[in-house]
Amino acid sequence: MKHIKLRKCIFSMCIALVALGATGPAHAYSVYRKVTADAVTGVVVWTAANFGVSGAPPTLSFFNYANDGAARVAMPDAQCFVKVDLPGIENPQPNDASTVGNADIPVNGAVGDQPRPFPWTIVFDNNPAGHWSIAKPQITDAATNAAASRVSAAGFQSLATTAGSGVVVINGTLHNCAAQ
Repeated sequence: MKHIKLRKCIFSMCIALVALGATGPAHAYSVYRKVTADAVTGVVVWTAANFGVSGAPPTLSFFNYANDGAARVAMPDAQCFVKVDLPGIENPQPNDASTVGNADIPVNGAVGDQPRPFPWTIVFDNNPAGHWSIAKPQITDAATNAAASRVSAAGFQSLATTAGSGVVVINGTLHNCAAQ
């Protein structure tokens, strides 16, 4: 009888360890930005209109959701999403920060827009709930929000088309979303 209880206990512990392992290290903390895409091809429209830098102070906004499905529910009109996995983040508190991109990936912004190189710092302000932002000075040395928006579009296209960057394009209302 004791052997059966011991086996059940060991079996239960193994199941618990497998479950923890499946959601532990493999689980990424992700932030999302809704974007439009070509309705036929599903390719994201990599223009300033999708990556508007605005506000006071000017920033590029992203939102955290528990998973891709939760992002789709929160933003049901989004054709596609740019999803960014943030390294080293688990339970953020306001003013916690992470990085987006790395120095080996070119931003590919127009020289006249004075792009800043990766990595860019993204900060959690939780205002509104789940909000993260990249400040304009992280993106560009240019004075205008229009330049920052163009650089953001170029930078995120570079990231989304580079394997291992932590940035991908996922489906929203369109089922063929792509970075290209």
